[in-house]
Amino acid sequence: MVVALTVVALGTSLPELVVSLQAALTGYPGIALGNVVGSNIANVLLVGGAAAIVFPLGYSGIPIRRDSLVMVMASILFIGLCLFDGLTRLGGGALLLGLVLFIIPTVREAAEAHYASASRAPLEAVLGLPSHRPVIFLFIGGGLIGLPIGARLVVDSAVEIAEAAGMTETVVGLTIIAFSTSLPELATTVVAAFQKETDVAVGTLVGSNIFNLLAIMGATALVSPSPVPVPGLFFRLDLPVMLAAALTISLFAWLQKPIGRVAGVILSAGYLGYLAALLAWG
Repeated sequence: MVVALTVVALGTSLPELVVSLQAALTGYPGIALGNVVGSNIANVLLVGGAAAIVFPLGYSGIPIRRDSLVMVMASILFIGLCLFDGLTRLGGGALLLGLVLFIIPTVREAAEAHYASASRAPLEAVLGLPSHRPVIFLFIGGGLIGLPIGARLVVDSAVEIAEAAGMTETVVGLTIIAFSTSLPELATTVVAAFQKETDVAVGTLVGSNIFNLLAIMGATALVSPSPVPVPGLFFRLDLPVMLAAALTISLFAWLQKPIGRVAGVILSAGYLGYLAALLAWG
């Protein structure tokens, strides 16, 4: 659970990070904002729902309860910062400070869990991680080359799609790009659900959402030449849905209730309903 909340969550959030930074640096901050908010919604409703349908998502220990609360607090902080005429560099700095306050004790806990554990093979088996050093370096090198190239293609294509379909860049970020950058979370959680390693699945969702808000939007706000604008529709639809999704996961965690198949179907249906409302209003 702890490793999923840190290492796995950070890894699956890298596409959101690179795409959002690319969008901000090329003058399309709406894509960056939509990417992060849309990804957080998709992670809970679509990814969590799909994984729960495969196998009910249970979890153990205190970390998920604590970090689900961190996810809710990060969502509230982010929404509050967006109220001040967009997300400024000062707001980005506040988000990154929140990341530091979250990551230091979590990494320390991960290190303690690593040394205390006698079995380290299951995580590799669940996630399909390479164990040979040359293959590991090959994977890292391929990712370092592929991520920026893919990010540039995603941003350029999103702008063309928005222009051709008459949609705003923000709506494209909330839908197509958010779904695309959530595919690593989808793959990780569904595979973990198939392997019945539900701690990994839930930890990945919660950790990824925390990283998306604190790390990615924090870094995006810092590098953006101007404050990241937040359209009024976000406060009426997208941000409330994002906060409601975070509260839902947190409620399951604090009640220590597994996310069953029925709940998974409801979450998935909720995502489809959100998309319908977004396309109708946006």
